[in-house]
Amino acid sequence: MVSKNLSDRNIIIQARKEVLIDKNCKLARITLESLNIQEISDEKDKLLLKNTYALICLENKEYLQAAEIYRELGEKYQHGYCELLAGNEAEAEKIWHKAPQSPLCEWGKCLIDFIRLKKGRVPTFLQVRNHLETDIGYFIQADKVKYAENLIKNDNIFISVNLEAYKLIGKALLNFGFYNMARKYLVKSLQLLNDESETLYFLGKYNYLIGAYSESKKVLQRCLENNHNYTPAKELLRKVELNLNKTW
Repeated sequence: MVSKNLSDRNIIIQARKEVLIDKNCKLARITLESLNIQEISDEKDKLLLKNTYALICLENKEYLQAAEIYRELGEKYQHGYCELLAGNEAEAEKIWHKAPQSPLCEWGKCLIDFIRLKKGRVPTFLQVRNHLETDIGYFIQADKVKYAENLIKNDNIFISVNLEAYKLIGKALLNFGFYNMARKYLVKSLQLLNDESETLYFLGKYNYLIGAYSESKKVLQRCLENNHNYTPAKELLRKVELNLNKTW
């Protein structure tokens, strides 16, 4: 017999999958409606439930609602981040500067400098790897394109601490349809990390998306020469070849 706590937790985890993997905030909310927070006895489950609601609000661009939940949870970085996405730059800065020192809030302080094109802190290798691509995406999604542009303008700083920075920028831009800029950064990445499989895959994807199927095939084959088991490249190559066959 499954315990009540385990059942609650499974429902919450299912809702998180719906919002994070399926990007279906509406279904995630419906899933959580079967739960009553007052009836949940496990404190960890209560926190997970509140965090999941905040995540749904974040992904649904309800930034102030998400900020309030994160404030209640005491999650300083996420609280400030949602304020920033809402356009409350000064409030985000205040939250992060008052917060206890942590890698997340230190990155937040870096973000404020970056979007203001202000020389300041230099991020760490892990901060660039963990946040750069995601933040460009969230800024674009929040209609804060200027934030994204200014963040990208600091590419010389990012590449000085993490050689994958160009690739991360290129991936984010490609995902949001900025194809020409994406190609620029993916090519720059290959100039530093020649024959890097993931970069080749995304360059192949770029060519596929613009309809340059022959060029896409060449890049994907090059990718698979380096990494025979790169599944995304194999799957995309099959699509490319189908489109090439249609043109003959």
